[in-house]
Amino acid sequence: MISLTTPAAGTFGRDRELAVLRKAVSGAAAGFGGCTIVTGSAGIGKSHLVRTATRCAEGRGVSVAARAAFELDRAAPLITLASALQQIRPPEPALGWLREDDDAQYRTLERLGAALEDYAAQRPLVIAIDDAQWMDELSALAVAELVPALASSPVHWIFAHRPAPAGTPGQQLMERLVRDGHEQLMLGTLDDEAVRRLCAQVVGADVDNTVLALAGGCDGNPLQVEQLVRTLHLTGQLVVADGIGTVVGEELPSSFITIVDQMLHGLSSDAQELLQAAAVFGRPFGLEAVADLLDVRPATLIKQVREATAARVLVDNGELEFVHDLVRLAVYGTLNGAVATMLHRQAAVIARAEGRPPVEVAQHLLKTGRSGRHEAVTILHEAALEVAPAAPSTAADLIEHALDAVGEHDPDRVALVADAVTLLASAGRLERAQDLGETALRAGLDPRTEAMLKFGLAEAFKHAGRNSTAVQYADQGLAVAGAPESVRAKLHAIRAHARFYTNDLPGADDDGAAATDAGMATGEYAASVFGLTGRSLVAQAQGRLDDAYAHAEHATGIADKVRGDAAHRHPRIWLGDAQAALDRFDEAEETYRRGRRESERLGTAWSTPLWHYYHAGLLTARGRLDDAVAEAEAGVAVALNLTAFALAVPLLGQLTRLAVLQGDLPQAQAHLTHMHRRMAAGITCAPEDMFWPEGVLQEATAGPDAALGTLAGIVDGLPERPVLLAQDPTAAPALVHIAVRADDLPRARTVVAATRALAGRNPGLVSLAAAADHAEGVLTGDPWLLRGAVERFRRTPRRLALAGALEDAALNTADERQGRAWAAEAIAIVTDCRAERARRRLEFSLGGPKAPTERPVFRPGSPLHQLTPAEQNVALQVALGLTNRQVAGVLHLSRHTVDSHLRKIFTKLDLRGRVELANLVHRDRLNT
Repeated sequence: MISLTTPAAGTFGRDRELAVLRKAVSGAAAGFGGCTIVTGSAGIGKSHLVRTATRCAEGRGVSVAARAAFELDRAAPLITLASALQQIRPPEPALGWLREDDDAQYRTLERLGAALEDYAAQRPLVIAIDDAQWMDELSALAVAELVPALASSPVHWIFAHRPAPAGTPGQQLMERLVRDGHEQLMLGTLDDEAVRRLCAQVVGADVDNTVLALAGGCDGNPLQVEQLVRTLHLTGQLVVADGIGTVVGEELPSSFITIVDQMLHGLSSDAQELLQAAAVFGRPFGLEAVADLLDVRPATLIKQVREATAARVLVDNGELEFVHDLVRLAVYGTLNGAVATMLHRQAAVIARAEGRPPVEVAQHLLKTGRSGRHEAVTILHEAALEVAPAAPSTAADLIEHALDAVGEHDPDRVALVADAVTLLASAGRLERAQDLGETALRAGLDPRTEAMLKFGLAEAFKHAGRNSTAVQYADQGLAVAGAPESVRAKLHAIRAHARFYTNDLPGADDDGAAATDAGMATGEYAASVFGLTGRSLVAQAQGRLDDAYAHAEHATGIADKVRGDAAHRHPRIWLGDAQAALDRFDEAEETYRRGRRESERLGTAWSTPLWHYYHAGLLTARGRLDDAVAEAEAGVAVALNLTAFALAVPLLGQLTRLAVLQGDLPQAQAHLTHMHRRMAAGITCAPEDMFWPEGVLQEATAGPDAALGTLAGIVDGLPERPVLLAQDPTAAPALVHIAVRADDLPRARTVVAATRALAGRNPGLVSLAAAADHAEGVLTGDPWLLRGAVERFRRTPRRLALAGALEDAALNTADERQGRAWAAEAIAIVTDCRAERARRRLEFSLGGPKAPTERPVFRPGSPLHQLTPAEQNVALQVALGLTNRQVAGVLHLSRHTVDSHLRKIFTKLDLRGRVELANLVHRDRLNT
């Protein structure tokens, strides 16, 4: 009898893949980050490569956090990543908080990113996730953010996955990482020589053609080859004579199922019973659990466990698990129905006693027949509601699973459908939610359920940017006779925001007022807060800036007082916007800082792109264009991670305009094209977010006539909707310039009149008076108006607005000396702001002097001169050893903005990590 070697240590036919993984590990050890994705079919050897890579990392002194994901992970937010990090080797007490039961999971992502960055600053780290297709949704979201965020740190991610099933959060993440350019290793089948060497290693001797011929039927799949050889040994069909292994016998296995079936028959009946029982778990399990399942003492199973592990059917990695899930499924397939039902019923009891996720309990109950179905549906329903805030797609899957388990006429189905509509819509499955909702409505519902269902649809379509449909559903909900006043408050609030984006400003204001009153009367304070923020939007759009501030301040006061759902509406988003419109920039910065901290604490992911959008607007007004670009780019990335495509659209508009300001017209066109592609799906947004950036780009590329064709609707609507002028006073003279050059003086006068009226409604706001002077000065050529605009803008924090007024004043003055001074000042401002298009225009049209050169920071010829001033500031801080979050604190930026700057720095300088950057800075920095 031969003695087969325990687990095969050699790796055959994978020389290139091993070289890539070893290089990745060496890179982490040397201070570089990165990501590698291993892709291949089941049993092709992905797990073996991951284990080899992690052993290599440990051998080089690199910390390792490794775990395989399981199908049940998908119902437990953050379990995949958190469990991997809890198993970090050597152990790290600073990550112990991941074991805490936290019901606001999203807020842990910021803390997690900070902890990993701090850890990697002390020791390099490899994070390896096997079977990543089963990764839970929140882990996938975390990884999508953390991979780029930690790219400058010595953290290397290794993922292994198979291409099926499609559409899971883990699968979508893998596809995205590959699209983003991370290295992918595609594993094919083993060649004949690799198969021969694998067989020889398993047997412990050379093998002849009888073994190789049979192994050839495994199509080069190493799992099947190894299982075949071990099965032949167990059944006595493989013998070694004179140092050569050969196959004997007649009933040889012809498929993987028969391989496993024969393997089972080669084991004792007690071991077979153990394996069949363990196959129902679908995850690693303890000896006590399988003993409970079989109703025996754990000690009586030790012999069977040793037999199963010796045969390499089970492996012991702290807990017992099948050598591969394909083997488990094949073993499970040998159970008859009655036995499987009994085992699943007992497995549900065990899972509940062990505190396993409720969904695991429900999965077992669903396989026990009608007796367990009702309880399983209840568990799935409750689990869906619980995970929805952190994992909306998972929640939608769970509620769909629950719906599949109940009959069409089940009395519990009505309540299930109402929640299902909301959860499906929140996950972006609008058509399915709409179809399910309409079907339920036709069947008849009580007033509260019907109104709530309409609210769920209205809210979902609003967040998806399909505002007209949202208004229709809100109308229908408000028309339901007998709907509770608290539900009506929520419907009014959502309709207020949807109406705003369909340009029904009076209706939006009425709805906002109704939501505020009804919400306060019924204790539905979140509706009051959201209604007030809708009124703030309307007031700003109409040019009532003090009212806009008052509504937002009122909403913030309510949220701060009552907390709860009201705080989750984040009214500081709109409070900061109102402060910025009033030129209270420092207050707005502090409002955004505080609001972001609260958002992280509450774990409200949806608000993140909005913080980026409004802060980018504030940075633009300050003239910090590089930081504004980084902020807006980070916002787009987060919005796409969250599949919040409606929030990406206005950010893409911002990026279009910023690229024009910086003179990068091809990049501006790319952003605009991306925006149009998103809007083609039916997303709508404020016209100022859509047409203004497009018109600015057209003016730069196609001329004023094309630009005015796009902007005519905005110009004509300015008397009633001057929000563009309120948010960006530089728009007034820019629109006049476009209209004058397009020979449309009536529209130029419309802009001037609207700006004067807006300034009159806000008499204490200097920037609007300056904008009115500037716009009229451009129209009339009056040098005194332009001089007045310059002096007024000097009293505001709006540097680009001042530069624009200086430029036009210099062009229209008869005092040549004064004109040169204004031109020089304008050039200095736009150069410092990195407004390259304005700088080129000024130097060309005015012949103004070159901007004064700042004292250089780096030696002549240094590649660091390629960096923008903002990027240089980040590089200098990184060279001091600061983490990204510490850099963000020093430079008063968001962490996402610093991440964006660093990615650009590495691309420009062809660097792989912060160590190389620090070395370059230390080498080239002057002693200034």
